[in-house]
Amino acid sequence: MKKLFKILVPFDFSDTANNALNYVKNFVADDLNTEIILVYVNEIDDEQAEKKLEAIREEFQAHSRNIVRAIVKKGLLQASLIEVTKAEKIDLIFMGTSLVNNKKLNTNTSSFVLVVDCPIIVIPKDYENFKIKKIALVIGEDLIHDSKLLGVLLQVARRFKAKVHVLTVKQEEADYGYTIVDEKNENTIMYYLEDFYSHHLFVDGPDIPTSIFKYAEEKDIDLISILPRNHAKGKVSSEGALTKALSEVSKTPLLVID
Repeated sequence: MKKLFKILVPFDFSDTANNALNYVKNFVADDLNTEIILVYVNEIDDEQAEKKLEAIREEFQAHSRNIVRAIVKKGLLQASLIEVTKAEKIDLIFMGTSLVNNKKLNTNTSSFVLVVDCPIIVIPKDYENFKIKKIALVIGEDLIHDSKLLGVLLQVARRFKAKVHVLTVKQEEADYGYTIVDEKNENTIMYYLEDFYSHHLFVDGPDIPTSIFKYAEEKDIDLISILPRNHAKGKVSSEGALTKALSEVSKTPLLVID
């Protein structure tokens, strides 16, 4: 029997959360192999929240053929979400985020992406036109040791028949030509992403996030995906500076692979 693909949606009844849920509805469509779990977390008991979340679940269920469940947990937000992610064996998290002072995004989301051991798609509050036809995959200069990490990206590309543009971030100005690691990474991605792979280019300069966003705007990218540090073996994981920066100010949905 085929395993259910489980999606977790943290929900706090805000416009941001509602926008993320609408994104999920479009993403899932009528995929009967997908289960959606709505989770509300509060540090105190909240009986009204249980009723409100159940009403949201029922409304979703009424227009969906998917399994939809609702969970209310008492506790700290990040710890509780991580607990549910592990207990439910979640495959993908969708989390809304909103601008703060029109500059940076909600720190709950930008910090959560750094600690959760699960792929997560961050949906900006004002992103409304759902479309996934072009994906930009951002990788570093390290060798990709585990191609299985690209599994969720492959599923997304396959689901929407999307093309994947690969952007390698260079810490120094990019030299002409590929390094041996660049070639190995490209071969890995080409093999794993099959016909959904489009092309490979380099991003450098003093402001990497701005360069990535400029590319996304110019090429009409629908989803930016990042593979932090390429999960290199034997190295201390980075503090996620680029991941945090992208999740704080991106106007395009962001898939963080972890």
